[in-house]
Amino acid sequence: MSEPHSTHLTAEEQRTLKDDGFVVLRRAVSRDLTARAKALINDDPSRIVYGDTPAINGLYNDSVLRELMLATMGPHTAPVNAQVAVTMPNETDAVGRRKVTSKAAPGAHVDGGWAGLCPLTRSELRARGETLETWGHDGDPKWRGPAGGAPLWQDRERTVAIGSYTALVAVCLNDQRRPGKGQFSVRRGAHEAVEAFFRRQRDKGGPIGGGGPDWPRLQAMGEDAAFAGIMPPAMVASYPETRFEHELWPWPELTPVLMEEGDAVIALHALPHTATPNISDDPRMNVFFRIRRFRPENPHEGDPVVGWGVSDHPDRALNLDFLDYPDDYDPYRTSVDKMCDHWSEWDFVSAGSQG
Repeated sequence: MSEPHSTHLTAEEQRTLKDDGFVVLRRAVSRDLTARAKALINDDPSRIVYGDTPAINGLYNDSVLRELMLATMGPHTAPVNAQVAVTMPNETDAVGRRKVTSKAAPGAHVDGGWAGLCPLTRSELRARGETLETWGHDGDPKWRGPAGGAPLWQDRERTVAIGSYTALVAVCLNDQRRPGKGQFSVRRGAHEAVEAFFRRQRDKGGPIGGGGPDWPRLQAMGEDAAFAGIMPPAMVASYPETRFEHELWPWPELTPVLMEEGDAVIALHALPHTATPNISDDPRMNVFFRIRRFRPENPHEGDPVVGWGVSDHPDRALNLDFLDYPDDYDPYRTSVDKMCDHWSEWDFVSAGSQG
């Protein structure tokens, strides 16, 4: 049997992470740990939304992943929550063949922004004197909309419209080596373009995220609907041209992350990613941990109200309540600075620059 992954990235894995924005770690989690997590999920899949149990969080905290991320990224609050993501197979057609509902590529996104159908139609927006670009600028910064999830604005002053963390770490719980099994997929190499886009928004005075420069918060959908959370065309146009060609894969601009049980993947927050339709015969099972570099000035490191491990807006409580901060620490400005300089949160990069 092959050796488990070590507690450090190899030089080649470090290069892959820097160049592609993600890296797959083979045999990072033991089968004992994956079996324990799968048993809990299979016992009652509807009960598992956030993995706030040792069986789920142990995939990270009890495996090499915790020590590897300490060595690669640096100090961070250990996750107390996780996202359990099970993608069921698609329906079959009349002769029993699996079908893909659309040949259009699923929309890759960057975590942290409010996403969903606008509660107002475009005609209602016009009647209020608003547009797709301006909607939400005067809204309640805590408002989460009917879809739940991230807040419309991160701060009361409405200067930041996207939450952030350092790295998304996903653990694979079943065989996903064949394309088309609902793989976690990425726009390979687009992390630097996303960072550059955030810098341009900052240079233009913000806000940062949807509703800021060159990022319409809403985009048209159908005749009268509008949708939030789509990456702005100006950002997408700057992504590098990368393709993944396979007879089972209809979205070559997306790179599927092919893993088997016990493998894991590290991806930068800035790397656009998405789930994809599952056209196989059984579910796809992953567990996702959102990890942020420790900020010593932050009084809420380790506070469970933040939802460490699952939240993509850790400057707010998981339930979207505002948190109190000392006068000499601006969490939102700090997050913007890190989004505009994402490698500053990775120890292996700074160590390499000094060598």
